[in-house]
Amino acid sequence: MKVIIPAIALGLTGGSKSLANIANALVSRGHQVEVVVVKGMPVHYPLHGCKVTVVPQFKKEWIPKGDLILTNFYKTFKPCFEAWPRQCVRLCQGFEPDWVQDRNFALWTYRRGVPTISISKWLDNKLFQATRKRGLVVPLGVNRTIFHPRPGGQKKSAIKRILYIAREPKGYHMKGFGDFARAIQLFSRMYKGEFIVDLICPERPLQIRGVRSHVIGPQSPAQMANLYRRSDLYVSSSKSEGFGLPVLEAMACGVPVVTTNSGGVMQFCRANHNAIVTPPEHARALAKGMLTVMTRPQKAFQLSKAGLKTASKYSDAHFRQRIVTVLERLAKRL
Repeated sequence: MKVIIPAIALGLTGGSKSLANIANALVSRGHQVEVVVVKGMPVHYPLHGCKVTVVPQFKKEWIPKGDLILTNFYKTFKPCFEAWPRQCVRLCQGFEPDWVQDRNFALWTYRRGVPTISISKWLDNKLFQATRKRGLVVPLGVNRTIFHPRPGGQKKSAIKRILYIAREPKGYHMKGFGDFARAIQLFSRMYKGEFIVDLICPERPLQIRGVRSHVIGPQSPAQMANLYRRSDLYVSSSKSEGFGLPVLEAMACGVPVVTTNSGGVMQFCRANHNAIVTPPEHARALAKGMLTVMTRPQKAFQLSKAGLKTASKYSDAHFRQRIVTVLERLAKRL
């Protein structure tokens, strides 16, 4: 089976990480994979045995033929569908109509009748509401050889560390950086101890006024695992997430989590059991959740323990096996 994956780019983002993972999983099962990227765009994740084709732009004449075209973003769908409609499969890692300006066009890409694969039940429900059709659900997983607790347990420090992935507000407003900034400012007035926020900023350095922070650039999976392990708390403030893999990675590293109910995270999050879950766009609730973890050690331990158990049920090995099997079956039907 030959699979074409139109990626535009493979930057250090969650979606790109998943695409590279799928590509490598297909190759490991003996399939041919051709990843298509636009000239000048980054390819940060390793592709083992995959052909990488660089094109000037995404137009139908530049899309190679395969047994299956795994489209994964609304902007890559149209040229692939125009070129090879019968081979197209729509991978949904996030429901674009919720956050892109051209909502009608994004919806159009889901209404062409091609098979869909979602990474959470929440996403499949969103697609059903938009198309009245169900697709396949293949939840993501964590690589536990990389994401695991620190040997010997968590290292204690008088200065607590809060980890947060700070995406550019203009291009990634659904990630809720402004909500987190307001929440951490509120938290700083509530919390009596010392703390520092590690801000991972993939696009550009971001700052939060009045809050001590350490700005970090894009990180590899191994680097991310080390950052999780040295943290006392991981926070997510997204308004919409297809799955929320960083939340699960933090759990796998034994870090207590405070997260908004951003949709896809409820695939594995249970409020007050393995995470403190707050409403999106509610800075005060987010701040109170952080305060609970930072001032109640027993609660933090309970969240950490339950999170570890949850993460053990979502392995990257199972995801790789399942996604390849699903794609093999779809290729036979197309």
